[in-house]
Amino acid sequence: MDTVFGKPAGAGSDGMAGMVLKHLYHARGSDGNDYEIHVYVEPASHENAHIERLAKVCLADGGELKVLSKRHYEVAATGVTLEAHDPEAI
Repeated sequence: MDTVFGKPAGAGSDGMAGMVLKHLYHARGSDGNDYEIHVYVEPASHENAHIERLAKVCLADGGELKVLSKRHYEVAATGVTLEAHDPEAI
């Protein structure tokens, strides 16, 4: 498995079986709190190519995020907006 963190997300009842944590970004919320944004992919292979499909972007606790634009997100449950520090964040 060729990933940044290389850890499967787990096969629990959280609906994330088969997904792999690919990136973790730190973000600042409009409420002044710090958040972790997790980006999960679903790896697959096709002939000689390794393919990854973006599967989920969420908070560290699994909370739903809306991607507003590059590096900008909204927490679905609260409406808090987030800005990721890393210029490479999605």
